[in-house]
Amino acid sequence: MDKTIGVYVHIPFCERICPYCDFAVEAARDSALKGNGSQAWEVREAEYVENLLREFALRAPAFEGLSIASLYFGGGTPSLFAPSSLLRIREAVTDYFSECAEGLEVTLEVNPSTVERERLKQFRLETRVNRLSVGVQSFDDSILKSLGRAHLAHESHSTIEAARDAGFENLSIDLMFAALHQTPEMLSVDLERALEHAPEHISIYELVFEDRTPFGRAAARGELKSYPEEGAADLLDQITHGLRASGYRRYELTNYSQPGFESAHNQRYWRRQPVLGIGVGAHSMDVSSESFPFGARRENFRDRRRWEDHLREGDAPHAVSEELTRLQAISEACFLSLRTEEGLGISAFVEEFGAPPRDFFGPVIDRLVSVGLLAEASDGRISLTESGRLLADSVSAEFVLSEDVSVGK
Repeated sequence: MDKTIGVYVHIPFCERICPYCDFAVEAARDSALKGNGSQAWEVREAEYVENLLREFALRAPAFEGLSIASLYFGGGTPSLFAPSSLLRIREAVTDYFSECAEGLEVTLEVNPSTVERERLKQFRLETRVNRLSVGVQSFDDSILKSLGRAHLAHESHSTIEAARDAGFENLSIDLMFAALHQTPEMLSVDLERALEHAPEHISIYELVFEDRTPFGRAAARGELKSYPEEGAADLLDQITHGLRASGYRRYELTNYSQPGFESAHNQRYWRRQPVLGIGVGAHSMDVSSESFPFGARRENFRDRRRWEDHLREGDAPHAVSEELTRLQAISEACFLSLRTEEGLGISAFVEEFGAPPRDFFGPVIDRLVSVGLLAEASDGRISLTESGRLLADSVSAEFVLSEDVSVGK
């Protein structure tokens, strides 16, 4: 059993809410703060931090005895908070959990228009952030405008340069593809601009119209059309070949890194390792125990006031709490592992579930191998082929077991 933990801290505030965003976010300086200046914002920030610390104290005992491997400040835009605020959270976490022998990865998400050079230095030196994730999305101002982003391309360049000047040696860039009017030529320029900064890590995301977003509602009215599926696949292929030629390894479907710079925190989700999520809308994967031998998923309330109300009463602010069954865990182990380059191994699977994947999915594996979507190594490890990666969602759906299936021990 894994003896480490990752902690995710969700900061929901943004300068502007992007029309495609489906995360638990809210405008930082909304109508409740207008006319009150920075003092009102500082009060809101302080209150949110206090509630984060309250939730951490409430939930951390469920992960007793583990050492911490990663701490991730996500959002939202966590760089809107003062370095001293994030330091309070870091200190609470590291005071409770000892650091694992491999060291502690501390990631901070940053939007280009929200942080200046001196503040970046404070995040590195005072908060001791050692990994920065910059939400560039595109280096093309026309695409940024169409996405409703609050920054311009030159601000992305300036932020990345400022991060290097501040001493950050582990830098990740987020890029979006299949944006509304993006062409292969525009994507090529985005890749070139990103590679000029030689980031250690690049995450890529396809623009998807989620139902409860402005873009999703516009699409439902017929006002927006998704990028053609075949065209999006071609763009993804262009990204993969371009980054591979520049020395990046696609270690997960949406993530590319230089050797040794894979995201320790994100890998926890694909490996089903314990994660404690605190904050509005945060997700957790609780450790296995006698009560729930295959772990449990928790999801916090997305509404900040409901989240606060539960904490005020001393209750865990979970909107969803689900103990995994054996079959759910088997399915998750398969489709999450298949997202990664290393694929689904045998020994760990047998150790947890008492039988190899073939005992559950033999005909499925044979069929997917025969059509070139899966590769099976001599030791039984299975992984997606290049063709399989383009159809990853469809392949993953083949590894979902229903509760009325009787297989294995």
